[in-house]
Amino acid sequence: MNRIVIIGGGPAGYVAAITAAQQDKEVILVVDGPLGGTCLNEGCMPTKSLLKSADTYDLVKNAGQMGIRLSPNSIEVDWATVQERKREVISKLVNGIRYLMGKNKIKVIQGRASILSSNRLRIENGNENEVIDASKVIISTGSEPIPLPFAPFDGEWIIHSGHAMSLPAIPDSLLIVGGGVIGCEFASIYSRLGTKVTVIEMGEKLLPGEEDDITSILHGELMNQGVTVHTSTAVKNINSTSKTVYLENSDGKLEEMPADYVLVSIGRRPRVNGIGLEENDIDFSRLGISVDDRMQTSNPSIYACGDVIGGIQLAHVAFHEGRVAALNACGQFAQVNYRAIPRCIYTSPEIASVGLTEKEARQKYGEIKVGEFAFSANGKAVLSNKPVGKVKVLVNPQYNEILGFTIVGQHATELIGQGTIMLHAEITADMMEDLVAAHPTLSESIHEALLNVVGQAVHC
Repeated sequence: MNRIVIIGGGPAGYVAAITAAQQDKEVILVVDGPLGGTCLNEGCMPTKSLLKSADTYDLVKNAGQMGIRLSPNSIEVDWATVQERKREVISKLVNGIRYLMGKNKIKVIQGRASILSSNRLRIENGNENEVIDASKVIISTGSEPIPLPFAPFDGEWIIHSGHAMSLPAIPDSLLIVGGGVIGCEFASIYSRLGTKVTVIEMGEKLLPGEEDDITSILHGELMNQGVTVHTSTAVKNINSTSKTVYLENSDGKLEEMPADYVLVSIGRRPRVNGIGLEENDIDFSRLGISVDDRMQTSNPSIYACGDVIGGIQLAHVAFHEGRVAALNACGQFAQVNYRAIPRCIYTSPEIASVGLTEKEARQKYGEIKVGEFAFSANGKAVLSNKPVGKVKVLVNPQYNEILGFTIVGQHATELIGQGTIMLHAEITADMMEDLVAAHPTLSESIHEALLNVVGQAVHC
């Protein structure tokens, strides 16, 4: 039997299914929910649809700066149309995955799967149970939002990111608990649509994993968008009856804060319960399923990939891990390459990075070279009325090895692709000195940052 059974139809799962089918295996994909998983239905894609609507509204409101006169009273957000467009985007992309399943002759079964043994699974769908055999099993059950320990999600007032995408109307006020990626993205969406947004972050700054000079730029822009940010502040209690949140700052000062909604975005946890891990000697913890660099678990017949293994919870990482897991499950050899993984934050301005941060680079290499170029000196950024941000590149002076890129500014998540290619191909900084970058483009800033490493930047 050459049957691969995959549990979960998100980015890791459906890519694993297609990859296994390309190796001429019989493939069954078991999904407990819609195809595309959280990313497509409640995460990446619907969030970006809302962000695009917010970007467009922001552009129109500020059109006067570009010489386009509009009546302020005639500009409004049609939230029903925003939501309908979001649903249409999701539907089109889900149908695309469904088409790929058919094209690759992948059998899709709706139901909840649990592992009975190394080569046998039970699938439950309502009152119906089915047992199927498999040569290999790939687990890609994804992750779920983490609630506050004293205030579970009710979907009405205390909400998670999935709820926040489909609110019945644009709220007057929104309190966001957690200033990480998800919290900052929703702050960027709703503040620009007119909501009074407050972000509560326990740490000393927003986006704790990013560099101080980068997060300070985003912090300033969020404040310009009307967002109130409280760092070094903890949520002590929540009263659903009075719709009040009780806060405590680093000085011990207590504050009461009402809000129309409380969005809890303190992280996501792997979905590891109820799939038979304990019964089949599969090592796991609350952080996820343990795997090696081939995505193999402690049970040699079972692989795992995507958010369920913890680590970097990004859809494009899940794509890569899903492919690696499937190739190994099909008897080939493949390993995960985490060296050049782009990290993208879709705020306004966007933040994107790849490789090491400056702090990480200094800890590992000691003395490094840092090249920067501000978008305020870039013609395309200036004429686009988006001069905020910069490009930063880190280089090992001994070999001119490029260690990392960070970009904050418009289209940063697109621009980071150039840095990702450089790190993946192990291109050195001196190899880029004679690059001819098109003008006027934002990508000129990447070349100028590289030239700045050796003191040859022209426009700064």
